[in-house]
Amino acid sequence: MKGLSIHLTDQCNQSCKFCVVDSYQERKENVNKRIIYKFLEGNRNKGYEVVNIHGGEPTIIPEFLDILARIKELGYPQVSLQTNGRTLKDFHFAKQLSDYNVNTFVISFHNTDKMEIADLANVNEEWLGEIIQGIKNAKAVGSRVRTNTVVYRNNLRNLCEIMKFIVGELDVDHINISAMHPAGRAYKNFYEVVPRYTEIIEPVMEAVDYVIKTDKELTLEGFPPCLLGEYKDYLVDWYDTDFKLLYHNFILNSYADFMSQSTKSLGTMCNGCNYSHDRLCGGIYKEYIEKYGWHEFSERPIAEVNI
Repeated sequence: MKGLSIHLTDQCNQSCKFCVVDSYQERKENVNKRIIYKFLEGNRNKGYEVVNIHGGEPTIIPEFLDILARIKELGYPQVSLQTNGRTLKDFHFAKQLSDYNVNTFVISFHNTDKMEIADLANVNEEWLGEIIQGIKNAKAVGSRVRTNTVVYRNNLRNLCEIMKFIVGELDVDHINISAMHPAGRAYKNFYEVVPRYTEIIEPVMEAVDYVIKTDKELTLEGFPPCLLGEYKDYLVDWYDTDFKLLYHNFILNSYADFMSQSTKSLGTMCNGCNYSHDRLCGGIYKEYIEKYGWHEFSERPIAEVNI
């Protein structure tokens, strides 16, 4: 599948401690619709099946509905929206987005503890109720819902319980569990939010074991395949949907190539690893290696791990 991806804004209605974008609440951002429309118009009728919109929080931007209308006018058949889900608590708004061909909502869901969520996102304790209602509304209007759960220090030990809530209470279609990309605000708060990979693999495997017993689709994102064993089969292959990305005023022809070649690093121990040239790998996030180093990977030869 070919897709277009538009980073609509850095502005957000919250400030998560591990936000890779380093989104902000403090000021308004003017979105340049001319650049976005030019990008959409220049790629119409070229086989792009989906337009992915993300930020920041796209739904709080005044131009958002105009942009959705233009996407529909140009004949793009599907829209995927990455959102924290809070604005979807308004059923009418969720239905309006569905009418503009938003058929997939990718909604962040990182914890079931409302106090922890409030601290994580710099919001009040009502946030959790808003996202839960938002997910229910997205389902009610007939759209597909994928939750994204980033593994961080304060959800590491209750990750399986979070999965049980997502499956049992929210009944979403697809669950994604993501390792943290420690850039943006995550880099600023690194030691507060970023656990070591060797700390998170076992809880992630336990969460996967639970989800795969249900009827939900499951993917993993950002984890080194050398540490996952057979669980590597659940890793997202970004080349399956080759996104052409508009990021502010810049165009990246392949999001997957950018992530693999520009955000990750290979260590000397990777030279003998079967995964080092696998498109599911690309190495370890550079910021992670800067802070934690290669020690946990070099304790045993990567080439002999889970192959």
